[in-house]
Amino acid sequence: MNTETLNEESAEKPDTPLIGDKKPLLHGKRNYAIYGVIAVLAVLLGIGLFTGKFTGNAITGDAVKLDFYVMSQCPYGTDVEDAIAPVLKKMGDSVDFSINFIAGENGDGTFNSLHGQPEVDEDIRQLCAIKIAPKKYMDYILCQNKNIAAAESTWQSCAEEAGIDADELKTCFEGEEGKALLSASILKSEAVQAYGSPTIKINGADYNGGRATTDFLKAVCQNFKGHPECSGMPECTADSECTAQPDKEGKCVSEKCEYTDPVQFEVIVVNDATCDSCDPTAALQTTRTLFKGANIRTVDISSDEGKKLVSDLSLKFVPSYLFGSEVTETTTWNNPEMVGLHSAFEQKGEWYKLLDEAVGASHWIDEKARAEFLASLGVTKGDNKPQIDFYVMSYCPYGNQAEEAIEPVYQLLKNKAEFNPRYVWYSNYQGGGPTYCLDAESKYCSMHGIQEANQNIRELCAKEQGGMDAWFKFAIEMNTKCTYQNADTCWEAVAKSLKLDVEKIKQCQKEKALVFAKADQELGAKLGASGSPAVYIDGEDYAGARTAAGFQASLCAAFETAPSECGTALSSETEALTGSC
Repeated sequence: MNTETLNEESAEKPDTPLIGDKKPLLHGKRNYAIYGVIAVLAVLLGIGLFTGKFTGNAITGDAVKLDFYVMSQCPYGTDVEDAIAPVLKKMGDSVDFSINFIAGENGDGTFNSLHGQPEVDEDIRQLCAIKIAPKKYMDYILCQNKNIAAAESTWQSCAEEAGIDADELKTCFEGEEGKALLSASILKSEAVQAYGSPTIKINGADYNGGRATTDFLKAVCQNFKGHPECSGMPECTADSECTAQPDKEGKCVSEKCEYTDPVQFEVIVVNDATCDSCDPTAALQTTRTLFKGANIRTVDISSDEGKKLVSDLSLKFVPSYLFGSEVTETTTWNNPEMVGLHSAFEQKGEWYKLLDEAVGASHWIDEKARAEFLASLGVTKGDNKPQIDFYVMSYCPYGNQAEEAIEPVYQLLKNKAEFNPRYVWYSNYQGGGPTYCLDAESKYCSMHGIQEANQNIRELCAKEQGGMDAWFKFAIEMNTKCTYQNADTCWEAVAKSLKLDVEKIKQCQKEKALVFAKADQELGAKLGASGSPAVYIDGEDYAGARTAAGFQASLCAAFETAPSECGTALSSETEALTGSC
C-alpha cells in the first residue's frame, strides 16, 4: 500500500511505509513483518490524474461524506487528491469533501511534519485557501501538486491561477489564523487516528479501495444512489469492491457482487502470558482482514496443550500462529493476486504456521537457547551493565528521531550502560550498483542512496575517533545541517566545527567501510533488524515510545540494580514521528 506515515514507513518515495497506514504493527524482528505487508496486497491500488478546472459546488442536503487526511508534500497524498478532483467536479453537491493534515504540534506555537517545515507551510497555505475560497481551493491544490517540492516558490502563481487573492492568502498564512487552522486540522486527524498519508474515510468508515478516479467514483456512487453520474455504472469490476456484507466473501460476477459464507478454520495463538512484548493484536487484525472464517483462540505455553504444541512442532518463539489446514481452501489463499501469502507460512504437521520472521515473533520459549543467543550478541547477563543496540539509517527521519531521543539517555547513563549505534544494510537494494551500494558486489547498500551509505560509515569513524560523545554530536549535527543528497560535500564542515579530524575520518572510511558494514549486517541478521530504527535492549526488541523517558525506562529496567540516575526524569513528550524506514 502506498502510504506515508508518522507511524510506519519504508520502501521508498523516499520515506514510505512497508506495513501500511496504521500505527506500528510489530517492531524489529517485528516491524517489517512480511505478514503485515501481505495484508495490503489484498487491496489493489490505482492512481488517477486530473488536469481540468475544478468547479465543485457548495454542499446542500444529503451527501456522501468523504474525508482525506494527508501530508501536503506526500506523493501518495497528492496522488489521491489528483484522482478525486474529477469526481468532485462531476458529483458536485453530492459529495461533502474535506481535507485535513497529518502533522504534530511542538507545544511552542510551531509544528512538525514528515517532510519538514516546507510541508508545514504548505499545509497552512492550503487550509487558508480552503477557508478563503471554498469553491476554488482545489484548483490551488492541483496546481501546487504539479510540482509540490517547489511549493514555496509557486504558491502565489497557483493562487492567482485558481482565482484566489494571494495577498489575502499570505495574510492568513503569516498570521495566527493560519496556525489556528493547522492546529484544528491536526486535532481532526488525531481524532480519527489518521497517522498515514493518505488516510481516507467515506461516511466515517475506513476506505481501503483503489485510488484511481474510477475507484473513487464507484465508492461514492455505492453510497449515493440515483445520481445521474452513477447511471449505468457496474456494481463492481473486482472482488475487492464487494464489501457490502463484511462477514461474507464477496466476489464480482458479471459486474454484480455475490456473497458466500467464508471457509471456517481454527487459528491457535501459542503465547506466553508472562511476556510483556508478545502482543498478538496486530497479527490477528491482519488475520481477520485476510481470513473472515478464522476462529481464533490462545493457548499458553505453561498449559498442557501449550507444552505439547511446543514439543511436537519444535516451536522456538512466541507468539506462534498456527492455522488449520482448511486455510488452504479459503478465497484469500487461492487468490492469484495473493500468491505471495504462501511464503509467509511453513507446514508443521497438520498446521500451517506463520514464519517467526513474518510476524516478528522474538520471545524465546527456551531460556537456555535464549542465553546462547544473547552470548552471540555480546550481551552479558548479570554484569549490571545493560546494552542498547540501535539500528538506524543516517538519513531516515525516524532513525534520526530515535537518535535524538536516545542522546539524553546516553548523557545520563553513559558510564553505566553500553550504547551501540548500528546501521541497516541491504543487499542488492534497488538492483544494487553504485547509486546505493558501497561495494562492487552490492552486499552493502543503503535505502537513501550512496551518500547515506557513506555517512553511515563516517559516523562510525567519528565514534572510533572520539567515542560515543563524538558519535552523538556528529550524527545529530549532520541530521540538521546536511541531507542524503549533499552529505558527501557537506560533512567536512560539520566535522571541523566539532573539532573532529577530517583526514582520519577519510582514512577510516577508506580502510574500514566494508568491515563496519559487514559487522552491522551480520548482527542485524541475528536480531532481525531490517528497518530504521530498530532498537534492542540486551538483545530484546524495544517497542515502547520513542521518547527519552521511554528509552530510559526500558534501559533502567534492564539493570540488575538500577543506578540513582534512573530516578532522573527525562522528557516524555509524545514523539512526532513513529514510523520506520
